[in-house]
Amino acid sequence: MTARTETTLYLVRHGESEANAAKRYAGQSDSPLTARGREQARTVAAALRATRFDRVVSSDLSRARDTAEIIAREHGCEVEVFPELREIDVGEAAGKAIEDAKERFDWGPGRFVQWPGGESLEQVRDRVVSAIDRIVAASPGKGICIVGHGGVTRILISHFMGLLPALYRHHAPTANTNVTVIRTDGLTYRVESLFEAAHLVQ
Repeated sequence: MTARTETTLYLVRHGESEANAAKRYAGQSDSPLTARGREQARTVAAALRATRFDRVVSSDLSRARDTAEIIAREHGCEVEVFPELREIDVGEAAGKAIEDAKERFDWGPGRFVQWPGGESLEQVRDRVVSAIDRIVAASPGKGICIVGHGGVTRILISHFMGLLPALYRHHAPTANTNVTVIRTDGLTYRVESLFEAAHLVQ
């Protein structure tokens, strides 16, 4: 049997947004990058300069799209926008303090919280995995930078690792512009590294 061609995905979280700085949920609202977030985007772009990217794709929210544009300039790529890669819809929690989540009876490390008017875990997983599968199918053997969101990446890697409905528990909060690397033959997905952020250490 002939081995299938392997595609490498680099999942990059967007730079710091205004909502991140205020420690509030943004969800699918369009919270722009802060000045610090733009500097983080330039830093991760420089760190990834020598990495082969055949495509740069992004969520359509500006905090991800603007981060992707900065990365794409280093590789001579156009940014391809996929609305399906948006952050989790948190419904009525959008704009609220993240600390408020701890007051919910069902909140806890490694648990998904569905807010009133927001998406379920299954809805997020299905829309994002479908988009990733299409992107991979169109680019066998390529290197693809996918700029998106922290919540979505956590669900995605938890799915690939067979952990759902539990979510992967990281030892520390994930940093803006962290990088997760996944390899796939189009059938199975293998997580190679998680939430790397050494490029942010000064």
